[in-house]
Amino acid sequence: MTEWTKEEDDEFARIERENATKGQPYHFDIFVSPSQRNQVLEEVSQWLENKVYEPYLAEQIRGMKK
Repeated sequence: MTEWTKEEDDEFARIERENATKGQPYHFDIFVSPSQRNQVLEEVSQWLENKVYEPYLAEQIRGMKK
């Protein structure tokens, strides 16, 4: 088990208190429209084909489009 210093324990406690008051611990939802998502997936696929030349991976990423 990891031994934490008092300063580290205090910092972890502070972060927990801050997140408890926010109502969202460490996770924030960001809405991305399907068209934006598809555009990013297509750009990544094209980059893989042109730069890295991984056509199989590019097709797998294209398959993630909605």
